[in-house]
Amino acid sequence: MNIYTISYLVADAFHTMKKDIKNELISFGTMLATMVFVAVAYIVYINAQVIIENNRSESSNILAFLEIGLTDEEMQKVGFEIEKIPGVSNGNDIAVEFHTVEESIKRAETMSKALLAGYTDEEKAQLIPAYYVVHFDDVKAVPGIISSIKKIDGVGKTEDDVLLDDNAAEAEKNAKKAKTIAFTAMIYVIELSFFLMMNTTKLMVYTKRKEISIMKYVGAKDNFIKAPFAIQGVVTSLVAVAMTLLLVYIIYPIATASMDRGYLAFSDMFGELLFILLVLGCSIGTIGSMVSMNKYLDV
Repeated sequence: MNIYTISYLVADAFHTMKKDIKNELISFGTMLATMVFVAVAYIVYINAQVIIENNRSESSNILAFLEIGLTDEEMQKVGFEIEKIPGVSNGNDIAVEFHTVEESIKRAETMSKALLAGYTDEEKAQLIPAYYVVHFDDVKAVPGIISSIKKIDGVGKTEDDVLLDDNAAEAEKNAKKAKTIAFTAMIYVIELSFFLMMNTTKLMVYTKRKEISIMKYVGAKDNFIKAPFAIQGVVTSLVAVAMTLLLVYIIYPIATASMDRGYLAFSDMFGELLFILLVLGCSIGTIGSMVSMNKYLDV
């Protein structure tokens, strides 16, 4: 394909856009809305872990209950083993906190006085074990930490002997929910945008149906006829992507400025967000435009 042909196709694409400005504005609006929704969903998805992690209270941790009857030396050894596990830390050089049997009994009584009613102090000591509070750096590391703790000799072997406290469990649940919602939203928005773009392009193609028929009769190939519409779709997508990035650049810092959370900076996500929007936008613009033309090429 020579320069003259390329110039003709580009000029034809812009001529069509100018001629049918109403449908072009509808197409641009559809693409812009799609890009904005995808950008928001991506931002929620990538920030979900950071948001939940920073919302976690200091009491978010893993509780590791020890076997009853361990000596002080054995319990201390368990603590050393837990500290060696990757991801165990709280940023203040205190990875694990030991709680004696007496403290464990007080904790149990605080949760439910009826739980130990009627037992003597000696009997309580035989029922309630000492435990470690284990701090971690990242919610994503929790499953691996719990698995490693369970393998340490001296740690209880039942399902409830190594567990997340309520706050950490809720943090992990919310992180997964936010990611799932964001990812699902992106899929539905992309599907909807394909449908809307195809229908908008059909209106544009319909206005040029006679020209397309004439071009087919004189021997023009399908790809030659489709090219201006594909170029039109790409141009619309590029403008929508640029507008979306500008909106995110302006609004994102303002929206997060008053929130005391460790959100990612716009610069940290710009490269990946740009790539996703460009690939998605050009794909929707090109494929949506070309697929919608097929019925008009059967002459």
